[in-house]
Amino acid sequence: MNQRILVTGARRGIGAALAAGLARPGVTLLLHHFDAAEQADSVARQCRDLGAQAETLDADLADPAAVAGLAERAGDVDVLINNAARASNVPIEAMTVGEWQATFAVNITAPMLLAQQLGTAMAERGWGRIINVVSPTVVLGGPSGPAYVASKAALIGLTRSLARALGPGGVTVNALSPGAIRTEGEDELEESDRAAGRGGNDHQAPVVARQAIPRTLVPEDLVATVRLLASDGSAALTGQVLEVGAGLVFR
Repeated sequence: MNQRILVTGARRGIGAALAAGLARPGVTLLLHHFDAAEQADSVARQCRDLGAQAETLDADLADPAAVAGLAERAGDVDVLINNAARASNVPIEAMTVGEWQATFAVNITAPMLLAQQLGTAMAERGWGRIINVVSPTVVLGGPSGPAYVASKAALIGLTRSLARALGPGGVTVNALSPGAIRTEGEDELEESDRAAGRGGNDHQAPVVARQAIPRTLVPEDLVATVRLLASDGSAALTGQVLEVGAGLVFR
């Protein structure tokens, strides 16, 4: 099946791994990034080596106008993977309105706008898949800060609402909840915490210790699940949160 797949935050980490995992002949991958053309181009080359077509799209997801422009440039998309996220480890006592709003702009408003434009078009064509990357911190309450946790909880709510709204048009909408996956973003967050005097310890160590399978996961651990969610085989699977976290939490 030929597919056009938009992956937000595809320059590295989970987004890059999902893009490469979905790359095959007949697939066109639209790799979103923000001001990181060199990294995104490297992922695009990897996807092309696997037989897919690939192009990169630059957009600031904190800007609603830029999000609308991204959807317009993407065109008719069969699969939308809302992976991009803004990390926030600011504790409640230091939370500012600006920090809260900036986190929500990327983590929930941008996915909503993309689903509004691209998901509606999917339903009009009679087939589509939307996959929202969320977080087990919604269940655990941390270790990320309240802005991040609350924004991911909102994304789960959006997932369920979209599943109801778009289901009659043949569109499934699900949430993918990774476990303690080591990415470049996690490393940067810990470095930022150290610089801000917030400790900067390994955020994932206590999380890994709670998993049924106590090992640090890698982005590639998510690929098989996303392949299912993007396929015809997931036609009866919608509105769900899939925990791919080595048994960190059970639903």
